[in-house]
Amino acid sequence: MKTVKDSPTEISHPVKADPSIDPDSWETFRQEAVNGTLFHSLKFLSYHPAERFKHHHLSFRLRGNLVGIFLGAEVEEDNVKTWVSHPGASYGGPAWSRKLKYHQLESLITALVEYARTNRFGRIRMTPPPVIYNPDPEQSLDFALRRHGFEVVREELTQAVRLDFDEDSLLDYMENRTRTAYRKAIRENLKFRIIEKPTQAEYDRFWEILVENRQGLGVVPAHSREEIELLHNLVPAELMMAAIEHDGKMVTVIWNFICNRHCVLEFYMAHVAEAQILRPVPFLTYHTLLWAKQKGFKWLDFGISSVWGDPTWGLLKFKENFNVRHFLRVTYQIDL
Repeated sequence: MKTVKDSPTEISHPVKADPSIDPDSWETFRQEAVNGTLFHSLKFLSYHPAERFKHHHLSFRLRGNLVGIFLGAEVEEDNVKTWVSHPGASYGGPAWSRKLKYHQLESLITALVEYARTNRFGRIRMTPPPVIYNPDPEQSLDFALRRHGFEVVREELTQAVRLDFDEDSLLDYMENRTRTAYRKAIRENLKFRIIEKPTQAEYDRFWEILVENRQGLGVVPAHSREEIELLHNLVPAELMMAAIEHDGKMVTVIWNFICNRHCVLEFYMAHVAEAQILRPVPFLTYHTLLWAKQKGFKWLDFGISSVWGDPTWGLLKFKENFNVRHFLRVTYQIDL
């Protein structure tokens, strides 16, 4: 394994690993931290049943002050005790204080690796958020991880829309066929509605549409109906549910994660098959983009459009109708 031979000599106060967790301080810290997202939230993670994962979280301190967090879990892979950025979250890896200098970030990674060795982990793997999840995209973590011997083991393509458009010209921002579909939806009298506080009937209808749609794709939702409702009770301000209605009935739904103040992640979008002729999906995407813009976010992340590095061409091309930009979602690993 690679060792860092030229670490700066001026680190008189190294960052130290601290396994003790203060949930209140953790939640406050992750909201302002570099790389901090909803997926670093202990409250968010608590929707999982206690027996589902073997949690193993870590704090980092500098002169006693909290300067970093790592939300993790212990798994067994090929008889190797492995520490992963939490498998119950889309993104992970360390989130750290904006006050840290680069050499202190390296000290944090050193503390992470040394803690893993001390606790007899044979491997560390993490998937940090793409660069768009910060106000000023930076790649100091990528550089520090690679210097410490982490290697890229997976890369996926994620696509996101930069919300810098003028609201009055949003339709012009899209491909011609998407504009045509949007205008058809207008003629069909579709209605966009944000579901502020979902009722039991709305949860049921959302779930019905989602399951039917995913069955048509040969997959199942990542969350149960009960987990979706539980998350709305745990972190209501960081979720957004909306629907397209036709003749007063929900025909298309969307569920977004407000990951931080900069970026929203579209997690589910689904429609009933017979409503496709109404062109509800472009209509819903248009209004979701407008909502995110008006709320002050900088990016709407549509999520990955590849599987183990192979593009899902239909999905990728559909997203390109909305003038997306392309970014990498990178997974790093080190064998200790």
